Amino acid sequence: MKYKNMSIENEAKKLAATYARWLRNPQDALLGKDGEGVVLQIYKKLKQAKDKNEILEILKLDQYTYTMEKTTLNDMARFISDLLNKIQQMDDQSALRFTVEVFRYFQIALATKLEDMNKGLWA
Repeated sequence: MKYKNMSIENEAKKLAATYARWLRNPQDALLGKDGEGVVLQIYKKLKQAKDKNEILEILKLDQYTYTMEKTTLNDMARFISDLLNKIQQMDDQSALRFTVEVFRYFQIALATKLEDMNKGLWA
């Protein structure tokens, strides 16, 4: 499955926005207990990845289990499962670009949701 740049970006935004809405504890996912939650940790590692095998290793949640609450782990597992399904048929470069984009937009969407929650706009 080949994606053009624009559709990769749109697809990444859609996936990120969907799961940011569903995530029950954006504070935990984004900031965790020490200011760098699982989403930021994964994003940092993804930016260094060279191929799909590295992406798969980085996205294994068991290495982050102790840094997040159980509900966050469950929500992240669903998100990552969907993400892995989307990149399955992509070549390494497309998969890397797509995955980094998804996590970039995911951070933005979670930060926005967190801000809205703090303003009382989100229940």
